[in-house]
Amino acid sequence: MFQALANYAVRGPLQAALLASSVLLLSLVLPPLVVISSALVALTWLRQGPKSGLIAVGLALAVSTVIAMVSGLQPLAPVAVMLSSWLPVIVMAFVLRSTIRLELAIAAGAVLVLIGVLVVYLVIDDPAAGWREIIAIIAESAELRPRNLKDAEPEQIKQLLDRTSTLMTGFYASTLFIIATLSLLLARSWQAKLFNPGGMKREFHELRFGKVVSAGGLLCLLAAQVTGFEVMNSVAMVLATLFTIQGMAVVHSAVDRLGLRTAWLVAAYVLLLMMVPHSLMIIGLLGISDAWLDYRNRIGNRSRPDDEAT
Repeated sequence: MFQALANYAVRGPLQAALLASSVLLLSLVLPPLVVISSALVALTWLRQGPKSGLIAVGLALAVSTVIAMVSGLQPLAPVAVMLSSWLPVIVMAFVLRSTIRLELAIAAGAVLVLIGVLVVYLVIDDPAAGWREIIAIIAESAELRPRNLKDAEPEQIKQLLDRTSTLMTGFYASTLFIIATLSLLLARSWQAKLFNPGGMKREFHELRFGKVVSAGGLLCLLAAQVTGFEVMNSVAMVLATLFTIQGMAVVHSAVDRLGLRTAWLVAAYVLLLMMVPHSLMIIGLLGISDAWLDYRNRIGNRSRPDDEAT
């Protein structure tokens, strides 16, 4: 079904705008659909260029706003979702189309998100305070409280709330980065299936950010651990996400080179999700160390020529 959407979206900016705006509004009810919406926008930029991309975004913005008003929704809701989810993937798609280098496109998305994080800390005196209020309101309205804290002292609950709120800026930024990256990869896979079968697989399997980026990222991660500064922790969370993506590229490549079944990839993703945050640390370190140890070339290439599953 999604491939059919991609086929329709590449016909022109109007078709892409109608699809992207419709899926965007549906994502207000089913949040995961924001990835599909962003991927449709990215596909337009990748295939048709910035001019058609801008037309599609402008039309989508107009259509979404009109539909939101007619439906009784907040008209600014689609605009807010667009700015937060579409802007990073548009930048990434522009870089990918210009350079034809997937690692530069993903790195550009990380840089954009990191700039956003730094702006937040420059503009807002205490971002954690805002998150603390939001979390408290959500918990109160939903009557949420962990079972093991039902008998906890108010001071203990306050400390947990404080710790959680200090992590929320980094968590939110990392989430935006993941959404943008998944959207870009999905758009690239659609483009490859339509015009370059097998191309996306090769690009992702060879994804690597290089020694300079890896060394800089490692230093930032260590600085966050040593200093404990809130802003450094937020930066570290985004960088950890960046290198987790490279780590998963290593895993995909290893499964393919060793000729293993796709079930191994499914198991890897299940463990990744079930063991968060420890799995992110392990896969992230795998991605960072790959810059020097080059696991993929060490493994060699024993894949089956006809196996395009990974």
